[in-house]
Parts: sequence; structure tokens; C-alpha cells
Amino acid sequence: MAKTPHGGEPDRLLSLLPAHLRTRDEQSGGALRALLSAVAGELELLEQDLVDLYDGWFVETCDEELLPYVGDLIGMAEALPHLGEGTSWRPLVANTISYRRRKGTVAVLEQVAREVTGWQARAVEYFRLLATTAHVNHPRCDRPAAASLRQSDRLDRTGGGYDLRTDRANPPPEVHDLTHGAFEPLARSVDVRRIGTGRGRYGITHVGIFLFPLHSCPVGTADAVDRWPQARGTDGGWTFDPLGRPTPLFSATPHERGAQERLASEDELPVPLRPRRLRALLEEARRGALDPRHLPLGVRIGRDGVPLPPERLRVSGLEGLEPGRGDQVCVDAATGRLAVYRDGEPLESAEVFVRYHYGRLGEMGAGSYDRSEGLHRALAADGYGNEGIVRRIDVRSNAGSPPPADSSSLAEALATVEGTRPPDDSRPEHTLVVAIGDSASHGGDLSVAIPKDTRLVLVAASAPHRVPASDSAGLSIGTACVTDGLRPHLHGSLTVTGGPGSSLVLDGITIEGDVTVSAGNLARLTVSHCTVAGRVTVSRDAPHAPAGTDSALRVSLFRSVVKAVELPRSAPTLMISDSIVDAVSVGPAVSAPGAHLSISGSTVRGDIQVRSIDADSALLDGLLLAENRQAGCLRYSYLRPGSRAPRRFRCVPANAADSDLAPVYASEEPGSPLYLSLAHSCPAAIGEGGEDGTEMGAHHHLHRPQRRDALRRHLAPYVPAELEFRIIGS
Repeated sequence: MAKTPHGGEPDRLLSLLPAHLRTRDEQSGGALRALLSAVAGELELLEQDLVDLYDGWFVETCDEELLPYVGDLIGMAEALPHLGEGTSWRPLVANTISYRRRKGTVAVLEQVAREVTGWQARAVEYFRLLATTAHVNHPRCDRPAAASLRQSDRLDRTGGGYDLRTDRANPPPEVHDLTHGAFEPLARSVDVRRIGTGRGRYGITHVGIFLFPLHSCPVGTADAVDRWPQARGTDGGWTFDPLGRPTPLFSATPHERGAQERLASEDELPVPLRPRRLRALLEEARRGALDPRHLPLGVRIGRDGVPLPPERLRVSGLEGLEPGRGDQVCVDAATGRLAVYRDGEPLESAEVFVRYHYGRLGEMGAGSYDRSEGLHRALAADGYGNEGIVRRIDVRSNAGSPPPADSSSLAEALATVEGTRPPDDSRPEHTLVVAIGDSASHGGDLSVAIPKDTRLVLVAASAPHRVPASDSAGLSIGTACVTDGLRPHLHGSLTVTGGPGSSLVLDGITIEGDVTVSAGNLARLTVSHCTVAGRVTVSRDAPHAPAGTDSALRVSLFRSVVKAVELPRSAPTLMISDSIVDAVSVGPAVSAPGAHLSISGSTVRGDIQVRSIDADSALLDGLLLAENRQAGCLRYSYLRPGSRAPRRFRCVPANAADSDLAPVYASEEPGSPLYLSLAHSCPAAIGEGGEDGTEMGAHHHLHRPQRRDALRRHLAPYVPAELEFRIIGS
């Protein structure tokens, strides 16, 4: 990569000259020093280029763009395309020679699948699951031909949903088998159908490669009990999810697995936490064989309470309450619900705090994953950049615990913002940061008035080590905030009013109500990595508002999940990128009659009304009405028949004969980790119809079709002759 020449440090070159020349140069004004400064700058570039050239010879240190050339040196004939974020060809190129030495083993197939796709994987040889007549000298007790109904744990791993509720008056929850039968232990009769067709599995020559694209994210840690989030109270109990949605709990985050000969087990894969698996872990903890801090969940009752011991955590449908145990909690791992009992009687109200793991497919919506890159992109998009901040206000529900925070109330912090006046310096615009440093629920509707020429960043972030709020002035936001491990919840709506030239950036927050911009002069609203259960709205011009109010307001959504977007005709611009707008049951998804909509890699369920539109790899599952169809273009997108849109390029449906094509979602439940992701049964024209052959919609950036295709190419040289494999999952 070319670097721009600049002046270097000339002292190193001057030290090589005789002393009388250096003295004479100082007396004559330093012309020689200026000349050597330019030479030193070029010398530094040359030296750095030599270091980069040396690093380029090694797979551990070379740049990512040099990996195909290193792979060519060891005879890798397969292409190494870009497969989206979270993937790198470096491990595969580094281990290729080792894999060739073990070619044909099932462990190599699993490791290649993991390194090509960037997802966890498990390989299954189906000849080991065939029911055969055993030799008397070699009995296979682990592979009986008949299933025993007494071995409930083995039956539980055969795949499919399960419903362990005692009260089944309501419809059963939506439960997906996210493992696709990867851990099935029962023997089957031989299936003569080929596994490549997707119809047969159990054959002598069949190998299944199971992919697990989900990620397990922790909320709360065992070492910071005072920062556990509060469970959401609902009718008949509580939920782990802050919005009260049915959400399956997941196993603890698996550790990175290096090159190993053994296959991946259930404990090492990001899969939902089975109720019987949870009971087995609790029994280990009760016997003292497992540290309770290593359990995938924890519960404490009361703000000053301590985590309940494993004896007081029970599994719904599988365990009864222990008599005389005081406070006990029954956990339903399949739906993320829990019921609290005190002395055997249901507890109607209490403060319940939890830690747990949830599953996600991509980095979208509020979550405890690292959002630093997404926040950087959101800051760059609003025009202010990532310049130094004026002040950081730390908010935490337990502000007194170390490290100390400025306030325990988000409302107080926002009131401080209203009274803050930027210093008198040369910068025309200033940035204030309100950092929410825990995953607590902040109740009540909130409002904030942002001063003139001020950007407010309301972000879920903790303070860096040894960087208190008093020392944050002048630092960039990326340096002053650590955006990882937190998922705060606002139990209400947020109303914002801005002065001329003001901006609001929301990042990493779950908002249960609406985000409303009151009539004013707010210039930019950016919602990044947020989950908004309500609408993002801009109120229509009030009678007392000045003419032209909000006429320059730009609204942007990045990697967020919102219910709907509603803008007045005076708002000119709306941008939606890698987001979900789901208003299928509440009315129009996007109502912005005066705005130009720019949408990329997003899913919108509901009708859309805009002035004009540009779309790329979008899934518009609703009627689109664009007033100006002479401007804009739709590329590689799905558009519901009957829409009034501008010109199209490789969109679906392409003609009237394909009007019955429609997206098929893996789940439509907001609490599911597969929320609005495309199912395997989705038509290929939609599932692979995005730009570069990716899927349309909000998960376009994951490049799932390209990862599967790349895996097929790279697995083929390692599969033994006469064997056939199939990729399952993803």
C-alpha cells in the first residue's frame, strides 16, 4: 500500500556528518537540516517497505491481500474470495500442509469447514450410525438397534422441538432444532438415497458437515454480580429477555478450538441450551464437580441478594421444588422464562437479576458483542467524524461501586447535557458522550434537548481502564469508550429536541418505546446497533414551530431492528443499511412522503411510501409507492408485485411469470436468533439473488451462500474416494 512521503527526523543522518558541518549549518539557518529532513522521510518509507516485504514472506505476518499468493506457493488451486466480516483465509493457508498429511480423516473435514466459513462445525460419518448385526467379540453397546425410552437424554438429542410445559393451554412456543440432528446417537437402517440430494443421510458412504453460524453472547458475568441485568416481569413470571420475548437460552460461549483430532462436542458449539443439558450441568454443580460460576446462567433475588446456589435452580418440567429451600427458581431454557418461588409458593413481585447467554446470527440490533467498528461507521456518517469529545458522562445503576460513575439515573445525565455549554474554542461542533456502563433497565420516558452545534452520543459503553470521565476530554470516542459486553434497556420512549446543527447518535441500546424527534432543528439522527420496539418518528411541524423546521434532518439506521419509521414531508433523507424494519402487524413500515430512501442490505416488512428510492440487495416485503419514479434505481432486490417503483436491475420477480416468488423466513419471532433470516426452503432467486450472489435482506453482509460454495470447493480434495458429503445448516 503506497504511503505519502513526509518529513522525517534528520538527527540520525546529521549525526553521521562531521561536527564542523553541523555547526556551520546551524549558523547559516539550517538549510542542510531541512534537506536531510526530506531525505530522512523517504528513508523511513524505504525502511518500512523493506520490513513489510519481509513480513510478506510469512503467513503469520503478511497482509490479508497477500494470502492468495502465499497459497499459490503451496499449490492451493482454489480461489480465496472475500467472504464477509469475521472470516479470514489465514488459518487455512497456514494449516493446509498439515491437513494434506491427514487427508481423508473426518477431523480434517471438520477443521477445514471451520476455517473456511468462520463458523463452528461438526462432521458426522453416517456409517457409524447404521444398525448392523454386531460380532459377538465386538459388541457396540453405544449403538443399539432399538431405542430405549428410559434414556431420555439420548432421545432428546435426536433433533426436533420439545415442549416441557406443565400448562399447555396456550399454543406451544416456536422451537427450532438449530442443531439439525448433529448429535443424534441412535442407529438407523440404511438409506439408499444419496445424501447430496438432501433426502438421504444414513448410508455407508455418507458424511454430513454441520455448520453452526450462530454465536453465543453472554449478558452479565459471574465475577460482577452487582451488574447483572434485571429480568423482565410478565404475567405469571419473568423472562431473561428485557423486552419479554420468548428467547431460547444458549450454552456458554465456546472457546476457540485449535487443530484437534477429536470432533467437536455439544459443549464446544453455539447451540441452544437443552433443558436436560441444563439439568446435567446443575447436577454437576450440586455435586461439586463444576464451579457454579461456570454455569451458563445465574439468578439472584433482591438488589442486595447473592446468586442462588445450584440446589435452588430447578429446570421447568424436569425437576420439582425442593421442600423447605426458601427462594427457588424454575428455569425454562427453551423459551427463556423463569418462575420464582418462596417457601414453595409462587412469588408475585420481586427484583430478579440474571446472567445468561443468548444466540445471534449477525451483529444486528442491541447486543453484548463488540460494536466498535459499527460505532465508528455511524460516527463517520453523521458528518461530525470521530473528533475529540468535550465530556463523557458515565451512567450506571450502581454508581457507587468501583469504578465510580457520574450518575445512577439516565434522566439526570440527559439533564446535564441540556445544561452543558461547549467551551469557546475554534471548533464549530462539539461532542458529548453519555455512556451507559451496565445492562440494567432504565425506567420511564426520557427527553433531552441538545444544544446548538452539539453532537450527543448515547452509547452502551464502559470506561476504559484507568481513563476516568474527568480525563476523557479531547479523546476520540473509540478511545474513551469500550463498546463491548453491555446491552442496556430503556423501559420507555425517548424524545429529543435539537438546536441548529445538532446531532444525536444512539448505539447499542434496547428501547422499548418510540424514538421521537420533536419539532426543532435537529440536523442528524443516527440509530446504530439498536433495537427499537416502537417507531422512529419525527413529529410533524407544530403550529408554533418556525417555517422550515427539520427541513435538513437526515435519519440513518445502521444494523438496527425497529418497528417502523415515520417522517414528515419536510424530512428529505432516510438511509437504512443492514437493518430490519418489521411493521407487518402495525401498518406502514416506512412513511416518508418527502424523503429520498437509500436502502442497502435490509429487510422491510410492510408498505413503503417515499418520494424516491435507491435500493441494493434489499428485501422489500410490502407494497412500495414511490412518487418520483424517474429518479433512483432498484438493484438485486425483491419487490412485491403491484409496487410502483423506478427502474429495476436484476430484481425479483423479474416478470409476471415469477410473481408467485416470495421470501421464506426461518423465523418470524423477534426473540428468535433466526429472526427474519431466509430459510433453506427460500427460492434461490431470493436466497442467492443479492449482489455477488449473496442473499437479499438484512443478512446480506454475512455472505452465507458464498461461504457454502467456498466450503464445497475446499472440502472436495480432502474427502476420501467414493465418499459423498453434504453441508447441513448455515
